[in-house]
Amino acid sequence: MSAANKAKGSLWETSIENYLNNNGLKARRLPRAGAKDIGDISVTLKSDAVLILEAKNVSVVSMKEFLRQSDAESENYEAKYGNLTYPLVVVKARGENVSQGRVTMTLETLMTLLHQEGLS
Repeated sequence: MSAANKAKGSLWETSIENYLNNNGLKARRLPRAGAKDIGDISVTLKSDAVLILEAKNVSVVSMKEFLRQSDAESENYEAKYGNLTYPLVVVKARGENVSQGRVTMTLETLMTLLHQEGLS
């Protein structure tokens, strides 16, 4: 990864973290962990379950790969901290502010989240 791409990605992660915190959520950027990466940003829910966000600031979107990466990092986070997690991908929308970022998860993840959090 080039230094410019790393800086672009870090700025996107910080923008997401700030946006979520400014809107009443408990978000924090996560440290890089190499082969056992635990995601880019965590958001702790009232139930102590955690959303694991994989932040992407890219021009070419490979959602299947991004979701696979997010799933693996979510599993790594659970193994390290013991919290129930839900993997999500947040992709920057070109020319838009952070609030217009695109959030994706599998339907299976959504249903698990809704059931576990008592929202369905």
